[in-house]
Amino acid sequence: MKTPHGYRIEEIDLTDRARPELEEAARLLQAQNHERVPEDPLTPIDALIQRITAVTPGQWRAIFSARDASGTLVGSSFVGWNKNEPENAHARWTEVNVLPEHRRKGVGRALMGAAVEACIGQGDNLVFFGQTNDRQPSGAAFAKALAASAGLEMKLNQLAIADVDRAKVAEWAKLDPSGYRLERADNVVPQKLITPFLDSANSMNDMPKGDLKFADQKFTEEQLHERESWLKQAGMEWWLIVAIHEETGEGAGFTEVNYDPRMGTVIQQSGTGVTAKHRGHRLGLWMKAAMLERIMRERPEAKFIRTGNANVNKNMLEINTLLGFRHAWSNTLWQLPLAEARTSLGLREAAKA
Repeated sequence: MKTPHGYRIEEIDLTDRARPELEEAARLLQAQNHERVPEDPLTPIDALIQRITAVTPGQWRAIFSARDASGTLVGSSFVGWNKNEPENAHARWTEVNVLPEHRRKGVGRALMGAAVEACIGQGDNLVFFGQTNDRQPSGAAFAKALAASAGLEMKLNQLAIADVDRAKVAEWAKLDPSGYRLERADNVVPQKLITPFLDSANSMNDMPKGDLKFADQKFTEEQLHERESWLKQAGMEWWLIVAIHEETGEGAGFTEVNYDPRMGTVIQQSGTGVTAKHRGHRLGLWMKAAMLERIMRERPEAKFIRTGNANVNKNMLEINTLLGFRHAWSNTLWQLPLAEARTSLGLREAAKA
């Protein structure tokens, strides 16, 4: 892959870098985050360093840096996959970041090319996935230039906590459907809740996938513990609610949020799901309202809760609208098969070598 004149691309291992280099990498991501969400406070450098150095045994990753002639870090790329997800062993999650003043100079292509080349030899059926947003239109233009295809359109919905109808939320938090109870866990799932949670979490296979070449997968205890480990290393807090069907003891649904205490104004709503056999009892609304009540009670500094939903996920969008979530921006998940990546990036000959 040809590197543009005046730039240098190299692979880096963030787990063995000195503090100044880690701060430099964190500042690059801080600038990208601020470009996307300028209304938020800057993400603290220490928080970003913890995130980029957190690793788990089941993850493979390669990271590349781009420096200009002065040696300044101007871009980075990431490619990775979770080795304990056999159903989607073809999936390579990618991210490319380039500072605005260095875009349209071939730096992004060179960084993406390095990420793709790092995966050569891992299989011919690989698919590279990545996400863009409409607040940074250069991302979608870059994806199209690589011949990537849009696989799933999504809304980033945001709840302004100051606007919450607390009386209605209190009412929904007391729905208490007959035959069900809610259990709670923070940061680590206790043994008694692991199976009910995994049963519930696997309901996420029902969520819309659009045209993404992504298979249903079985969320396992190993994956759960790796996730717990990563969140702890990253300095994140994770709150979980699981709905239990009292007659059988099985998991009927779940909802979860995570946040960084150093950025207490924003809470991320991660997954929410209800298993097919337990739908129709308003479990989703009950769980989310109970979680929202806790956030308002225990995290008074929180201003926003954000969550992503596929544009066609009608049921979850209805619940979120009822709670007061409103559309903030749009995201697109893109996919690029290895063969197309080789062609668009000029890697065909390198792949044959």
